[in-house]
Amino acid sequence: AKSGKQLWSVLTVEKDDNRMITGAPWVFRGKVAIGHGGSDTGPMRGYVTAYDQKTGKQAWRFYTVPGDPAKGFENKAMEMAAKTWTGEWWKWGGGGNVWSAMAYDARYNRIYLGTGNGSPWNQKIRSPGGGDNLFLASIVALDADSGEYVWHYQVNPGETWDYNDAMDIELGDLTIDGKLRPVIMHAPKNGFFYVLDRETGKLISAEKFAHNVTWAERIDMKTGRPVEHPDARFPDGKKFGFFPDNLGAHGPEAMAYSPKTKLVYLPIAEGGFVMHDPEPLHAWNFIPGLGVGPSVVAYDDPSRGPRTNRLTAWDPVAQRPVWSVPREGQRAAGVTATGGDLVVQGDVSGTIGIWSAKTGKLLWSFDAHTGIMAQPVTYMAGGKQYITVVVGWRGSTPNGWTKEWDYRAQKRRILTFALDAKGKLPNDDTTPAPFVDDPAFKVDAARVAAGDKVFGVRCGICHGYGMLAGGAAPDLRRSDVPLSIDAFNAVVREGAFVDNAMPQFAELTAEDLLNIQHYIRSRTRDSIAAK
Repeated sequence: AKSGKQLWSVLTVEKDDNRMITGAPWVFRGKVAIGHGGSDTGPMRGYVTAYDQKTGKQAWRFYTVPGDPAKGFENKAMEMAAKTWTGEWWKWGGGGNVWSAMAYDARYNRIYLGTGNGSPWNQKIRSPGGGDNLFLASIVALDADSGEYVWHYQVNPGETWDYNDAMDIELGDLTIDGKLRPVIMHAPKNGFFYVLDRETGKLISAEKFAHNVTWAERIDMKTGRPVEHPDARFPDGKKFGFFPDNLGAHGPEAMAYSPKTKLVYLPIAEGGFVMHDPEPLHAWNFIPGLGVGPSVVAYDDPSRGPRTNRLTAWDPVAQRPVWSVPREGQRAAGVTATGGDLVVQGDVSGTIGIWSAKTGKLLWSFDAHTGIMAQPVTYMAGGKQYITVVVGWRGSTPNGWTKEWDYRAQKRRILTFALDAKGKLPNDDTTPAPFVDDPAFKVDAARVAAGDKVFGVRCGICHGYGMLAGGAAPDLRRSDVPLSIDAFNAVVREGAFVDNAMPQFAELTAEDLLNIQHYIRSRTRDSIAAK
């Protein structure tokens, strides 16, 4: 820490296995634990690894789903979990990646893992006979020294909707029925707020924090299991209207707990979609070249209205909101609560706000000139309190739900605030590049329709569904590459930009590429006409 000299380095996953580090490591009792993401990109079995803090030597590894029974089980927990799976799940990996949430509990010397969705999402493919599929969509408690299993609580048995449980895990002490209890407070994607006993993992309470939850009626307090809607698993080819959607009523954006107010400050999103099985179901596979493929058909239903988000102060004992304020856009940003009874959050518009933690009254705001997703942090230095936030908007699935922040024009910065600070931001020019078009290009409606389908599967996850880029990759309406079919072919099919993180799609046909080109031209002209 004094010199910046590297002491050790370790590869936490296998080389070229499509896993990726997506969450911060946790440091505790001389160890460093880290998970990974990737269960949406191909067959993958999740795990968390702990390393010796001084040497980098592996201390333990815990798998979150069982492997091939023929090869034996790593421990009794995996042997138990295997009984909740059917078919040849190990060929699909199973999933359960710990891609974000962990928490260390010094009181019990445990580390809690928030596990991910199934790989693939659709249980009918990975575990065709059903089952709970442990430890998907669960909080799993491990002994911090040995990595041995202690207990688990599964929020979505037999997870099949991308309702992973990788949202942050807040620890605290709450007075419940007159008794002070050490608890976990947890608000995953599925729209229910859970309070668990940290010692035993027993469910204390669970209520809906999202306004609209259609997949389940309630959580049964006797069993701890959700009472699912009879059509939630889209039986017999049925379609089902889901709330929340797969981005979740609460995503990876951090919530905050104040031990002073005893409230949780929760970024909540409201949005739904329609889901059903792909056809033919058992011919499904991950998309070559890209890896992603949800194994379900999911799409927005415009009649359900736009996605919205709000900041809510939630009472975890009474399981009810105390105050709530609407926020701009359809994706939330991380939240911080301070010891001075303040709540801090940014939003997609670039506005940083500070509210009274008790009343929700807006006390201060600032225009950061670009969208904000990150959680602010607060700290003391030299006797003065500071608040710092990383600004810059992006998302792995921009999908046109947010204000458009140009991939290259937005000003990504680290901003720090203090009470007596006098600094000002420059007058930034964040004007996006102009739309690019060739008036001589004749758009074919049939090719546009065909290109829409290919673009949605292969391109939208980075370049934006509906071609409304959100900052993760260039906006193709503003690029001259698709104007030339030869240049477009060099980039897409021949992989000219692979070194710049643009995947190669050699499996696409010349017809596919031509259809995508027509779709891009059509959407570009729609955008020009709408200006």
